[in-house]
Amino acid sequence: MACTTHSASEYVTNARKSLVGNLKNLSVILENLNRKGVLSDEEVCVIEAERNYYNEHRQILDSVKRKGEAACYEFLRILDVTRKWTLDKDLHYWISCFPFNEESSTDTSYLKGPKPCHRYQAKLKSKARKISNDFWTANKKLFEGNNKPDLSYTSLVLDKQNISSPVKVKNFKSKKGKKSRPKKLRTYIPENKAGTSPSDLLKTGKNILLVGKPGIGKTAVTHQILKLWAERDNEELDYMFYFDMREKSDIKNLEDLLFGGFSEPDEGKEEVLLHIKNNSDNVTLIFDGITDLSHHPSVVKRLVEKDLLSEAKIIVTLRPDDEEDFPSEDFHRVEVKGFNEQAIKTYLSAMLGEEQKKVLSNLELFTLCHVPMYALMVSVCFSSETPEDSPQPCSIADIYINIVRQCLQINSQTKNKDLNSFIDTKRNEILSLAEVAFHATEGKSVNLTQRPCEDSCVLSFLNPLVIKVAHTERITTYAFLHYTMQEFFAALWLLKNPDQIKDMLQQCLTEKKKHMKHLIPFMCRLLNVKNPSLMNCLVPAQELKNTSNWFFEEMIDTLCETDEAGPEDSGLDVGTLFLCQCLYESQCPEACRYLLDKLDNRLDLSGESLDPLTCCAVAYVVAQSTERKISLNLEDVMVSEQGMRQLFGCLKNVQRCDPLLLLLLWRVLLLSEGQMDHISLLGLDGNRLHLPVEGQSELFERAVRVLQRIPTKVKVCLHWERETLTVCPSLCTSLLEALPHISSLRYVASVCTRC
Repeated sequence: MACTTHSASEYVTNARKSLVGNLKNLSVILENLNRKGVLSDEEVCVIEAERNYYNEHRQILDSVKRKGEAACYEFLRILDVTRKWTLDKDLHYWISCFPFNEESSTDTSYLKGPKPCHRYQAKLKSKARKISNDFWTANKKLFEGNNKPDLSYTSLVLDKQNISSPVKVKNFKSKKGKKSRPKKLRTYIPENKAGTSPSDLLKTGKNILLVGKPGIGKTAVTHQILKLWAERDNEELDYMFYFDMREKSDIKNLEDLLFGGFSEPDEGKEEVLLHIKNNSDNVTLIFDGITDLSHHPSVVKRLVEKDLLSEAKIIVTLRPDDEEDFPSEDFHRVEVKGFNEQAIKTYLSAMLGEEQKKVLSNLELFTLCHVPMYALMVSVCFSSETPEDSPQPCSIADIYINIVRQCLQINSQTKNKDLNSFIDTKRNEILSLAEVAFHATEGKSVNLTQRPCEDSCVLSFLNPLVIKVAHTERITTYAFLHYTMQEFFAALWLLKNPDQIKDMLQQCLTEKKKHMKHLIPFMCRLLNVKNPSLMNCLVPAQELKNTSNWFFEEMIDTLCETDEAGPEDSGLDVGTLFLCQCLYESQCPEACRYLLDKLDNRLDLSGESLDPLTCCAVAYVVAQSTERKISLNLEDVMVSEQGMRQLFGCLKNVQRCDPLLLLLLWRVLLLSEGQMDHISLLGLDGNRLHLPVEGQSELFERAVRVLQRIPTKVKVCLHWERETLTVCPSLCTSLLEALPHISSLRYVASVCTRC
């Protein structure tokens, strides 16, 4: 159409006939001409006062032409940058043929839409930032006191799929060669494979269908998309709207939805709405929590089906059981699968710091944290512990109780003060879910073959699995998001049906039903009247008290039978450590003393692997012995430094401490940044300090400082491991320095201590 050797003035003159009548959004052109100094405010007002559409076009062209070559060049540059909004599509090729210089091509100061639209975009970005911040702030409020971490998005596994993938149904039924419990639990953590990210979802022009289980992180992804959009530069005039579909609203049309349901422009409402309609390819709409489209305002259905804003990008989040009825043909399916193993560790590190080790060492809790909502409550429960509040970690069952309460509160949008009343109204539905959970657990299956109820809040604990069995037939089974949640609800049902408990305890002694033992710690905690309100909303307090009166002795008598009978006569291998865990959950001193009497005050933990939580359980039970010292066998025990700290407080109730245990305690004391009472530690073994013959120089230097602070001389016991052939030079130097403070020195040969 034009020769690129023409000047800007000639290029405009030659295209005059094509431009008149085919320029669009004249306010954008005039605003940019004014900003670039081509037209004055007065000249712009004169042109805007022209009522004839074509004459207004002619006045712009004439004014630019009169200003000369530079003005014409600037005019062409404006048309080039804003062609999407200001030129008819037939003229896009024409403007692309003009040879602009490189300097002007990098200028980003041009307005690409009417001023009210730019101001509205700024308002939308401010609203997006607030929504995202409020989302994380609401979760931050769950943390108590000063233990409030900065919450932000942690990477989730986002699996790109164009069609729904085949459903893999897990089954835990006993069969030769089946996976062990640890391996089964690890199957819940999604694979760490290359996927997509919120940034990728923001950049793509495709409609997005975010599918995932309740609490798996769909809303977190949408809030991260909002945040990224709000933070990026304003090179493009685009719009993003977010709607929480769980909130009820009276929406009648598009204007109600955008301006009433989200944010209203401060000026030029009609101009903004027209710009949105005419440039819908620059609009993104997020509908978070879609269920059945027929239950939402008709305007939402029209937007999803492209009857309105046909070029707009739509992002929808929904649960798997709502996907079948959703018109997903034009959507790019992305499955949200939660945290992978590395993301769990990253999240817990950010939330808990050193306290994360308590979760990392507990496989049930660690795998539970693949669900972000559950990971949040695990973090909240552990972070609330302080030495002032409680020297002991929180109960495991307390975490599950808080997860249940939090899920019910979020999915019902109930205020915290009204939550107990809400749970009371859902008693039948919750107990129905608990019954189904019990029967599935009894059969060692994760598949719930019947829908326990119709209440969406209660069903939020389940993941529906739709299985195609024929061209015209599909069946739906359900599974808990984690097997331990199923066990928790199964335990709840047993306490509602106490006549079944004794049979269950006996079944635990059989090979076929030994897996039922994992319900017992939950039952112990749920019988504690001090636990977070849940059971008192479901079972009358007197019924629970009646059960508690006989349960603990019955449990101890039954489970201790396995030790008396021998492993060859029983399918259950509970051991002393499991009983300690159960009694720690119960927080019942009387039950602890009953167990100690049953075991003749001997706790044999030889060969066990003790994580910080199990160390805490052992310490709690030992601490309840007020009249007799306990014989504690820790031979060949594997224990962490953090676990040793938990055990230290109870050792005053122990008859005689193993020398290897004392050596490990001294290592922990001397190398730790924290505080430990060295006077009490000396008193555990007749004013004796234990050291290895090999170790870090820092270990021996700190030992010297301890010896120098003690007013009386101290006995020193040096542990020589049989594999060790030399003595550390630092030890020799330190012993010489501390010799005036040492009353006696002896060597003990020992096997390598595991830590």
